[in-house]
This record gives sequence, C-alpha cells and structure tokens, in this order.
Amino acid sequence: MVGARLPDSRAEYRDASYLYQVIEAIGAGPDLASILRRIVSLVTEATRCHACFIYFVHDDLLTLRAASTVYAHLEGTVSFPVGNGLTGWVAKTRQSAVIRDKALEDPRVNYVPELEEEQFQSLVSVPIFARSRELIGVITLHAEAPHEFGRPDLEFVEHTAALVAGAVENATLYDQATARVALLTQLSELAQGVAASPSLDELLPMIADRTRMLLQAASTEVYLFDSAERLILHASSPPRSQARPLDAKHVWFRLIDAGRPGAKEAQALAEALWGEGVRGTPLFAPLVAGDERLGVLCVLTADGPGDAPSVLSAIASQAAVAIKRLQLIDWLKEKNLVKDFFEALQREDADSDELRAQAARLHCDLDARQVVMHAVPWTEGPRSAGRRTARKPAEALADWRQVATRMESRLRAELPSAIFDRREGSIRALLRLPADGSDLAGLVRRAYEVSGGTEAGPLAIGISNICQGASSFAHGFDEAASAAQVGALLRGAAGVFSYEDLGPYRYVLTVDGMVRDRYQDGLERLVEYERRRGTELLGTLEAFLEHQGNIAQTARKLYMHPNTLRQRLVRIERVALLDLDKEDWLSLAMAVKAVKLRSIRKAAAAERRDTHGSGD
Repeated sequence: MVGARLPDSRAEYRDASYLYQVIEAIGAGPDLASILRRIVSLVTEATRCHACFIYFVHDDLLTLRAASTVYAHLEGTVSFPVGNGLTGWVAKTRQSAVIRDKALEDPRVNYVPELEEEQFQSLVSVPIFARSRELIGVITLHAEAPHEFGRPDLEFVEHTAALVAGAVENATLYDQATARVALLTQLSELAQGVAASPSLDELLPMIADRTRMLLQAASTEVYLFDSAERLILHASSPPRSQARPLDAKHVWFRLIDAGRPGAKEAQALAEALWGEGVRGTPLFAPLVAGDERLGVLCVLTADGPGDAPSVLSAIASQAAVAIKRLQLIDWLKEKNLVKDFFEALQREDADSDELRAQAARLHCDLDARQVVMHAVPWTEGPRSAGRRTARKPAEALADWRQVATRMESRLRAELPSAIFDRREGSIRALLRLPADGSDLAGLVRRAYEVSGGTEAGPLAIGISNICQGASSFAHGFDEAASAAQVGALLRGAAGVFSYEDLGPYRYVLTVDGMVRDRYQDGLERLVEYERRRGTELLGTLEAFLEHQGNIAQTARKLYMHPNTLRQRLVRIERVALLDLDKEDWLSLAMAVKAVKLRSIRKAAAAERRDTHGSGD
C-alpha cells in the first residue's frame, strides 16, 4: 500500500453484507455490464464515497467501463495512458494506493476536468488481476472532504477487485461459449447450479458430475488445498473413496504455472491419479479466485469436444468463484462459532454440556491436553527502545497484522487441530500438544521468529499451563493473557512467554493492589526515591533476597563491588525503614514482586499515554 498512513480506528465491514452482495451480483449471471454497474453501486454505498470508477486496460490505455450514477454518462468516453494519474500509476506499478487527504497535491494525481477532481480530497485505487497475473483494470474511489478512506475501505475494495477479476474472466469465457450452442444450455445450467449450491458438500460433487457429462470424460476429480498446502481429493465422478494427497509444488508449478503441460508430464500425473496404463487425454484446470489458489480440477477424457480445454477452463472459473464464496461464508460462520465458544470457555460458570456441544461443532476435544495462546501487539516505547527509534503505533499495528497472519498460517500447518480467534487488537488460540511430545512453546517461538517477529516487536505472546477438561480453560485464558502482558513488561521485549516463565510473579498477579502492608508502603517510598535520584534500589533488594542475603553472590549477579552493594543496602534500609537482619524475608520478597510489577505497569501505561499524546 502506498500513500498516507491509514487511520486504525475506523469501523470495519463487520457483517460482511456488502461483500455477500458483491458475490451475489457476480453469481447472478454472465452479463458483465450489469455486474459492473451493480458492483459500482454496492462499493459506492459500502464505502460512502462520492464516486466509484472501474477502468479496463487495453493496448496501454485505461478506459472507464463503469462509474457511479453521477458519472455514468462518461463510461466509454474517458481514457488515458497507463502511468497517467493515480489510476495509471496503480496500473503501471501493479500496487494498491491510497491518498488520505489533499489528493491534488500528490504528484501521482492527474486532473481530469470531466471527473470534477478538484472537489476530491481522498482517493483509493486498487488493481484488478486475472489469475495469470495479467492486469485487467483498476478500481478507483473518490471522496469529498471531510470523508477520508481508511484501511477497511482499502481491504474491502481489494476483496471486491479479486471477485471482479473472476467476473471478468467468467464473462469472457461465457462470451466465447455462447458461440457453441450445443454447450450453452448445459454450461448455463451448471452455472445456475454452482451459484445456487448452499454448501461445498453439495457443490463439489455436482461440479465433478456435470464436468464429466459435459466433456464426455472417463473421470473427473476436484482437489482443494488443505492447511498444509497439499492437494486433497474432495469430489470425484465416478466416486472413489481413497486418493493420496498430491504434491502441490509438482502439480501447481509444473502443470499450472508453466502453462499447458506437456503430454509426458500430463500422462505421468494421470497415472499417479488413476493408475498405470490409463487411457485417454488428461486435462487440468486451476481453481483460482482473483490471485488465490484454491485447487485443481482434473479430467480424463477420451473423445470429448475439441474445445474441451476451454470448456474446462470455463467450468473452473465458475467453480472457483462459487468455492471462494462458500469458503468465505463458512469462514464467517466458523469465526462467529469460535468467538462464542471462546467467550463461553473462559467463563468459570459456563454450562459444561453446552461447552461440549460447541466444541463438537468445531471438532475440539476438551479432554485433550491443550494450551491457550494469547497474543497482543507490543512495540518498544521510547524508554525500552533506548537509542533505537521507536516505531509509530500505526506501523506497529500493521506489523502485528502481517506477522500474526503468517504465524497463524504456520501454526495451522504444524497443528491442524488448532483453533484461532482473531480480534481487532489480539489473537487467541487453543493449541493441542503435539502427539510426539515436542516442545509446544518452542514451536510457537519458531513460528513467531520465522514469521518476522523479534524482541523489538510486534507481538507479546502468552502461553498458559496445560488445560484438560472443560473447567480448566477459564484459568488457561487468564494465564495466557497474564503471560503475554507481564512477560513482556518484565523482560522489556516482545516474544513468547509461558505462564511458568513468570516465576514468583504468578503469585502476586491476582492480589496486586489488594494487599497493603508496611513492606509495600516502604518499598513504594523506595520506588519514589529511585524516580527522583535515578538509582536502582528495588532491583538490588530483589537480587539480595533471591540470593538469600549472600553478599558475594549478589554482587556478582549485579556486577558491582561488594562494598558498593553494602552501601546500597544501607540506603535501602534507611529509605524503606527496614532492618534486613530482622525482617521476614519471604514476605518481603513477595512484596518486592508486587511493588515491582505495579511499578512496571504504571510506567508502561504512562509510556502509552506519552506515545499517543505525541500525535505519532
């Protein structure tokens, strides 16, 4: 994304109703003009923009194909070269762009009098790609002051562009198919069936059966990617119960990305699918929505139509859009199920039977050994960053979303039974312990590091103790949240922290601020003395107590001379009104932990106020 930093406080399209309507518009029929007009209307309404424009590229020219009602009379008349204006810049660089305000001051913006651009202050422009990554066109939105586009607007338009790409290719393929009267009726019926399918369980077998019939094929099979990037058989005609997962790299890169496969390679894959000595012509078509790979449609045909590859490609395009639509619906349903499940699971008074019913719907075994993971955004503030430049909040949030997405994907591949709940400012998960007994915390740390996380940020990740049985998870959620927050504060760095890593601090988390005694009162005076004098005394006392009063060991731990340590201890006794020879060291050590934790939390809160108050 290029342009001004996007605000993060704007409301998102939570109910996804507009995205559903875009999908419905695309699935309503092959008339591209009608689809584009409907999409323009939906995008204009959803983003509250002044105008939405859809341009198509041809021979290095961008031509307006669809526009909001007020500019509809300009469709087909406004055109300009690729590279000209913000829309042309997006087409040339193949990158999305957003200008939050003062659009005409941006050097990429080209003034077009017909579009009255002098009244616009905020722009969003997103490329539309075919599945081959060829540029189809650009969607551009204009907004009048004081309206400014935010991240949800950009993400919504990018999703819409991906679906528009499928619509464009579907329409192109449909136009070609209309010349083949014998296939037209059957393709139309298939498209209607695909659009009307309520679930993948009904859609995929229908695709396999209809494709086999249309192409007079001996066999048709539908493979979809799983979380481990393997191609898994989901439907076949005629039916068969077992098929080994396909090597995605071999199938996709050698047979799909390289173009139409050679006869030898196609035959080798056909034998891998249907056995040696297979007869017929194997055909393969990718299932792609926008630029997202969904799977592969495989066909073994004997004397099918001469344009079978084109027909198969048409079916695959229609199927891909429908598969993506149903996957999106399933994802939204699962997200709501997970949200409700997690909220119930963290309540100590939750009904056990209801919990188990919810868990069954998500294929979660509450009696299995699991941990709760809780991750929140974390960045170095001015104090903890030292000489390093602290990152701005918007940059940190962007990093968090990127790293969290990559980490979730990696953990899903490593732990297929994992359940994730992504929120606006956090991500939680139930992670089942690996059957081989491998270190789960270590696995999460590796996933975090491989995904781009460091000690500087952008995530503080807490891992609970092992949970087993419905009643244990409420404590698990509290433990994971405490480990994420307190672990990062104590360490002064991001990363992965288990609840056990908190050590003695675990025992003061729940009573912090509730118990007041002379020890805490004295230690609070010590903290105030530190603040005024810049002398580290509370940490000195903590180390002294941890080493049971051994001067030599404590001095080595703190890298100071024993006499310096003795002088500090005398000052501690004077300021905190303590007599270390007579005090209850166990109670004093617990008080030190409580006061230190309270002090760190106050400092972190003050740092956040300073950061947000600075306008960064």
